[in-house]
Amino acid sequence: MTERLAVLLSGQVVGHLERAASGDDPTFSYTAEYVRDGEVALSARLPIQRATHPAKRVNPYLFGLLPENEDARAAWSDQLGVAVDDAFGILAAMGWDCPGAVQFCREEDLEELRTREGEHQPTSDTEIAERIRALAGDEPSWTMPGEHWSLGGQQEKFALARIDGRWHTAHGSAATTHIVKPGIKQLHHQALVEHVTMEAASAVGVVVAKSTLTRFDDQWAIVIDRFDRSLEAGRVLRTHQEDFAQACGRMPAHKYESRNGPGLADMMRVLTRESTGLFDDRLALADFLLVNLVAGAPDGHAKNISVLRAPGLTRVAPLYDLATGLAYDARKVDRSVALSIGGERIASRIRRHQLRKAADTLGLDPELLTGRVAMLAEAFPKAFEEVLQGLAGSVPGAQEVAERALPVLRAHTRHILDRLGDH
Repeated sequence: MTERLAVLLSGQVVGHLERAASGDDPTFSYTAEYVRDGEVALSARLPIQRATHPAKRVNPYLFGLLPENEDARAAWSDQLGVAVDDAFGILAAMGWDCPGAVQFCREEDLEELRTREGEHQPTSDTEIAERIRALAGDEPSWTMPGEHWSLGGQQEKFALARIDGRWHTAHGSAATTHIVKPGIKQLHHQALVEHVTMEAASAVGVVVAKSTLTRFDDQWAIVIDRFDRSLEAGRVLRTHQEDFAQACGRMPAHKYESRNGPGLADMMRVLTRESTGLFDDRLALADFLLVNLVAGAPDGHAKNISVLRAPGLTRVAPLYDLATGLAYDARKVDRSVALSIGGERIASRIRRHQLRKAADTLGLDPELLTGRVAMLAEAFPKAFEEVLQGLAGSVPGAQEVAERALPVLRAHTRHILDRLGDH
């Protein structure tokens, strides 16, 4: 028996997911009305067209909407009675508030989704703190385990709505406005490290999502403003978005370039086809490439950069999940960048020659790119230090992070500047 899910963008049915039997991979088709009048594609890999999109094109987009954390997926699987790798089944039950403006529901639930007001329930700092404590587990360390910073993108997080100065949980079709991340539990003060890195990047002119380091009773978390949400007259509005792994048709397991994930050229092909402000988006992609290098941030993979989609607009979104690894022990950690620069991922091997190759891929003047690297490398350590100084005395761990990270960061950026003269 064929199963069908309605797919909505900004409240409008734009198409349907279909599969012949439970467990099958679904196809996707736009409605005839949306093919005629629609402006915003679900994904770069799912352009608006009459023909049905096959499962191999649909799966990377769908799986990119789900938590990568295996424990979270397993909990959903047990709760819903579906397989842990059944994206269709999970979204049928949990798809009323997804990243971007997309929603999924069974057709018999469509009227309820459209007519029922989503419910925002006020929640207290104490209740939020309890949720943060529930995510705590392993003892933290100053050594990053595994190859990559984010442990395969498995950071624990949850979403809330901030309305009229109060925190709310969102239920049904209600949208959230902020992401709350306690930080990677195995790493000392990781939420603080991420917040300081993001603030320092902003201070040197990189466009990043706004973050705050927030205390809920005795628990601290980095709170990120969602760039795919906005408030208008007390209502939370959605803006569509997708990350570059989705836009390039890669499953989340292949978000790293070293694991068959998108490289810079793949991302540029998406922008060349899609961007409505191509020169500025070239610069935004360059900043993503370069700030991860300068900050010593090893997790700048394709799921950590997105595009925003609206009628007449497709643009690179503010950067997010930017965190230096230089506060942590380097002996057991691969500190190379996730996205290669001119074919090179090891920072000590990235010189003017590699930057020229990256500039060619980006379609930018090589001198513009090398000048940007030099400016970032000169300014970033001071910005990082000033953010920490502003937190010292009020945020636990600020002094310890400064003592561990700043000497390494200064040496790292000096080496980058020294290598700019090499060919």
